[in-house]
Amino acid sequence: MPVRPIILAEDNDKLRRLYSEMLEAAGFKVMHASDGEKAISLLHKIVNPQLIILDVMMPRLDGIQTCARIRKMQGMNPCPILFLTALDSPETILECLNAGGDDYLVKSAPMAEVVERVQYWSRKGSSDDGAERRKKAIRELESLSDDDPNRGGETSDGISGENAIIDLIATFINETNEAFTEKEETFYRFGYLVGLVGAYMKQMGSQERRFHRMVRNLVYRTDFIDRKEIDALLENYERIVNQNQFQEGWQHGQNVAADIGVPQKTRKANSATAGASPS
Repeated sequence: MPVRPIILAEDNDKLRRLYSEMLEAAGFKVMHASDGEKAISLLHKIVNPQLIILDVMMPRLDGIQTCARIRKMQGMNPCPILFLTALDSPETILECLNAGGDDYLVKSAPMAEVVERVQYWSRKGSSDDGAERRKKAIRELESLSDDDPNRGGETSDGISGENAIIDLIATFINETNEAFTEKEETFYRFGYLVGLVGAYMKQMGSQERRFHRMVRNLVYRTDFIDRKEIDALLENYERIVNQNQFQEGWQHGQNVAADIGVPQKTRKANSATAGASPS
């Protein structure tokens, strides 16, 4: 049986060759295009690709527009669509998901991570829960711009303050992730992440949607927890907080937060953000 190809659309010649060679070395067959229109032309020849990778920023037809057109073309037989982007802001991710994307790859990520995500989606393919998972992620990310009916009361300084804390935590996690071994259970990692976030949010009262937003944002920024698990972890948060591994991870995160200055940053950020810590 012939190998179903991957369609890769990237306008940068050097990056297009790099990703193509990397994926081919991992056993994939890659058909590449330099813009969205050419990617769509390939779909007239390749009816059922394994998946499609689209650069967000491309001439003639960008990745967002291309994805929306492809979803209309594929109808009831979609394949996974991954976005390739230099930006990992929640606004960019939201735009990708709204267009019909399933996941995104950051260009600065290690090549091994890119291959791993492509392998995961090539195995998973299109599934019945894909649309529902996308809707859940969209609801969380939309809270960045529509957190409540009085969103206008949240100042740009407040949003910038929150983003600064996320940048601080994400940078720290990415720099120290190797200190965590594979034996560290998901509940421990989740507790550690919540502990870090909680050091910023505990002084602000309780607002569940914002808590979810910050945790999800950090997962997207760091992959400290597998993205495909975060929905279930957040949905079952009230039960998970009582698990010993979560509590140990949470305490570790709280202690580390003080070392890297999260509480001090919190006091400087005039933000209305809020969250919860385990009781």
